[in-house]
Formats: sequence, C-alpha cells, structure tokens
Amino acid sequence: MVNRLTSDDDLFLRAERVLGIPVTNQSVWHFDREIPASELDELAHRLSRGRLGRLVVRGAVPGARPRWVRSASVEPVAVHPVALAPDEVLSWADDEAAKRLDPVRGPGWRLACAPTRAGGSVLSLTVSHVVGDGGAHVRAVTEAVRGVEAGRPPSTRTGLRHELGDAAGQLVRAGLGVLRALRAPKSVALPPGTQVSQAGPREGDDTPARPPQVVFDCDAEAWDEAAAVRGGSANALFIAILTEVLLSSGRVGPDAPVKVSLPVSLRGQDDDRSNATTGVSIAVTPTGGRVDDLAPIRASSKRAFAAAGAPTPAKLLEPLVQLLPDALGARTAEKFPVPLCLCSNLGEMPQDFAAPTGFPATSIVMRSITGGTSPALLRSRGGGLTAWLTRTGGTLNLTVLALDPDHFPDTAALHAHTAKALANRSVPATPWHRERP
Repeated sequence: MVNRLTSDDDLFLRAERVLGIPVTNQSVWHFDREIPASELDELAHRLSRGRLGRLVVRGAVPGARPRWVRSASVEPVAVHPVALAPDEVLSWADDEAAKRLDPVRGPGWRLACAPTRAGGSVLSLTVSHVVGDGGAHVRAVTEAVRGVEAGRPPSTRTGLRHELGDAAGQLVRAGLGVLRALRAPKSVALPPGTQVSQAGPREGDDTPARPPQVVFDCDAEAWDEAAAVRGGSANALFIAILTEVLLSSGRVGPDAPVKVSLPVSLRGQDDDRSNATTGVSIAVTPTGGRVDDLAPIRASSKRAFAAAGAPTPAKLLEPLVQLLPDALGARTAEKFPVPLCLCSNLGEMPQDFAAPTGFPATSIVMRSITGGTSPALLRSRGGGLTAWLTRTGGTLNLTVLALDPDHFPDTAALHAHTAKALANRSVPATPWHRERP
C-alpha cells in the first residue's frame, strides 16, 4: 500500500496542525430500528482492522514525507443515553462531528449511536479527512461489512536509509514537477465575467460558530423526472438547484455565469490512498434568475470530468508544496478562497454501506465539517455553498452547508432558499429538522 502521505493527505494535516482548521468527514445513517450493542461493537472492531486503522508519523529527516503506521487501538462506541426527538437528530450529529479526532495520536475516527423517540436509531461515523476522503470512508465501511481487512499500513519499520531515500526522491519529484509545470498547458479558462469566490480581509465576529446547514430527503423518482424533462441528469439538476439557491440569496447576480466546483474521485480498484480526489470546474449561466435548461450543464460537466486526470500546473507543483515549511505553507493557503459553489455527488450508496450492521438505513447523510470556523474566517475565505448528494434506494439525500454569513445568516434563511429551489422543480422533500437555538 501507499505508506507515505500524499500531497492531499499533507494538505489536510497542515490545515489542522498549522491553521487550526480540522476537516472531518461524517456519515449519518437513519434507521427505523434500534441497533443492538453487539452489532455496534462488531462494526467498530472490523473498522479498526481496515483502512481506517492508521496514524501519522512525521518524517525522520527534513524532506522525508510523513508516513502511515498501524493503529492498534479500538475506541468504544459512544452510545447516547437519551432518545432523540426529530428536531434533535442533526444537533446530535453536529456535536459528534465537533468531537476532536487526532490523525497523529489517535483516534482518527469515531463511531457513535443514539436511539430515537420513534423507536429507531441514528449512527454516526466521523473520520479525519487526513485519514480518509469520502471514497475511503465508503470503502472502509463496505469492507468492514464484508469482513475484508484491506488498506491497513504495513507493520514493518523504516530505517534512516529509507527516510533519506524518500527525502531525496521528493526533491527529485519537486524539481521535475516544476519543469513539467512550466511546459504544461494552462487549464481551460471559464467564460469572461464568470462569478467566482474571492478571499478577503478577516472582518466581523471572530467567535467560533457552526455555519448553517440543512438536510432534505428528496423523492428520487421525482428528482430524476425533473432532470429528464429539462434535458439533464440527476447531477445536472443538483448543480442547477445549488446555483439557484445562490441566486435566490443574492450572493450571485442573474446576468453572468457562476463558477461551480465538482469533486472527482481518482480512486482505483486496489487504491489504498487516504485521499484520492481531484476537482474540476464549470460555468453555469442563469437565465432570468433561473437555471432551467440542464443540457448545457450536463455537456460541460462531461467535458470537465473527462479531463479530470490531466496534469495541471497546480497538480505538478504538489511535490514542491509538500516540501514547504509550515509557516510558508500557511501563508500560501490563506491566499486561496474556498469555492463559491461546490457540488459533491456521491451517487448510489453501495448496499453494504447502506446497511453497516446488516439492516438497511432509510436515509444517509454524507458531509464534511470544518472546525474552528467563525463568521470573520468565513468572510475572509469568500465561500458560498457546499453540498452533497447521496442516493439510497428511492431517496436522494441533499445536504447543504452555507459558508457565507452575510447572505445565509442562519439556518432558517438557508432552509427557505433551498426549499424554494426544490419546490420550483416539484421535487417532494422532507427536511431533517434541526433543533433551533
């Protein structure tokens, strides 16, 4: 397996270590039955023996990349003692996502469960983004359900020669990357006037606070019909809906294209990397404040996805960036804004993932939570909306996170704009009610 941290792994590690901004991936399963303690314990033990059972050890010499080692511990499942009301489920999930994970000292992941007053249960799995992206997250659960022990770091130790060899190799990779980046073609430019995010000064309230977030269970058949009648796919409709939420809020104007960022998984069949995701961008052009024609979105998305593996200058410079000292890396990272609109379509959930203890969930939320945020920090990074879409049987789960405290000041505002965009497409949607402060 890959025993050294990749540049993407290192990016998330530095965000946590240097900037104080940990990123956690979370899955939340909603069941209409209680989960016996024995099933929870068995799932935890299986997860610990798979690809999540890893911790980071820093390189022993300057230039050597950090490496993965096995984690021998199994954290007990955290069971909430009180049954949750419907408007308490997301607050409980938020609390779980806020629990500190440590990819260096451990634990790098956490499993928790809570009963619901309706006689069901909710299950949460949080994983440090250093330890695994969404693809690794899904694969870890699927392998655990199947009893497959895969992706765990080797138990062999590394000596000084190995460390010096990695440092030398990284210097060579960085040099070659710079030379190739100078000759590489530039990325395809977006249309002139495309609205994008921009980093700015850190102004206003700097008290840590959770950004607004809403979750809807949508009728998958109605979603697909709404997409087809407008000449698009389910993914194109996803992009259109998020663009309209931005339009409705006033964050973007109706007379210019809007940049939309789309994550793309590069994970292969036997890929043991913790993070194996890249990203592409498209421009979505509204008409009269709406995005009704999905055919252009579908076509531009296909073109962007087809070029996702191309060696861009930024990709070629990753070995050099990984060699930068923390202070310089932090200053570089602060100059880059977060996306204006990021749409992560995770697709149909594997059957084993949807039933981690053998019984299928009725709905699944998948999301990434960034810790240590405040209104001032969000303003400085220029973000807009980040959203995730998962399909479980006849249900599409839409989760939307607002990173603009001025146009989405609270959950109620985000809920209203999102519900409006769904209603405009006649897509029945049931919200996961959040307990209001």
